Amino acid sequence: MNKKYIRKVLLIIPSSIFFFLLVPLVSILFGKHLDRLLGSNYFQFGFIGLLVSITLLLIGTYYVLESIRLLFVQGGGIPLGDVLQKDQTEQLITTGVYSHTRNPMLFGYLLCFIAIGLLMNSISIALVIPVFFTAIWTIWLKKWEEPALEERFGEEYTKYKKEVTYLIPRLWRKA
Repeated sequence: MNKKYIRKVLLIIPSSIFFFLLVPLVSILFGKHLDRLLGSNYFQFGFIGLLVSITLLLIGTYYVLESIRLLFVQGGGIPLGDVLQKDQTEQLITTGVYSHTRNPMLFGYLLCFIAIGLLMNSISIALVIPVFFTAIWTIWLKKWEEPALEERFGEEYTKYKKEVTYLIPRLWRKA
């Protein structure tokens, strides 16, 4: 194993802790508090909610993990590589989950938030937190990441951007 590979694996760990532990924990605490403020803390989603949440959690987890895997294996980079310049993807990924949406990690993460909200019987975690999170992440993507990708990959990214949706996957594509 080379040092570059080990470094990238080690860099994925802190971002994973942040995005898979800290952000959900804070969101759950904030969402439950917001539910109490809004008077919606007694909402029950029931068995159907459980089935929907498990399905969303599985799909969301797949999109998140598969997007990270593709960035690492095919692109040679890590998530948020634009923050650490030398850990950026070396090639534009347009296959797999990236052929469905330009932001499969965000999409999967949102599905996981909705699933957690349903599991916890929280309207705020299922709806308010995902909208807030999407707004913040969209500002980041539109202001910093997309311009950097256009600069790095040029016409290849511009073409990809025109063909693939921003967030909601299109599982079918025109040939």
